[in-house]
Amino acid sequence: MSVVVEEARELARKLLGGGFSHGYPHVERVMRHAEVIAGEVGGVDRALLELAVYLHDVGRPLGEPHAYYSSLIARGFLVELGCEEQLVRLVVNAVEYHSYSYARAVKVEPLSVEAKVLSDADKLDALGVVGLLRAFEHGSQTGRGLTETLAHFDEKLFKLRGLMHFEVSRRLAAELDERLKTTLSWLRDELRM
Repeated sequence: MSVVVEEARELARKLLGGGFSHGYPHVERVMRHAEVIAGEVGGVDRALLELAVYLHDVGRPLGEPHAYYSSLIARGFLVELGCEEQLVRLVVNAVEYHSYSYARAVKVEPLSVEAKVLSDADKLDALGVVGLLRAFEHGSQTGRGLTETLAHFDEKLFKLRGLMHFEVSRRLAAELDERLKTTLSWLRDELRM
């Protein structure tokens, strides 16, 4: 299994590049969050979680819905490597479920604790000072202006804590929310907004 995990990591590195907001550095941060959550939750299949984390955004270069494209790539990749159908099904489900908007739109429910861990870990990377930097980088890349980016925090990012599955995730999100709110307050003050 370690060979499959390593190949998934290399695929993510190759397809996602080095961009801060959604590139491979994002995947590394999600992995760190996932490890913290899994350490407190327990009962997590490490290989399944690692595969889901590495593959969760591989379809992002194709556009939206990136969770759908990522799930197609993940399925093809895992099948090609001869993985068991149950593992493929659970990884694909975790990849589809990690995107709240996609999961809600197509009614995807988590089939494993690993899907919930990935979902929480990915959301944690949207919070705190890292989340602030990601939002502004992504906004710049997509042509979203300053006003729209600032509105994105209230419209979406500050609601993420309420979507967390685990107490550890909510605790981490609360801490990151406070950092983000403080930093945004300073930014709005300097911009006089």
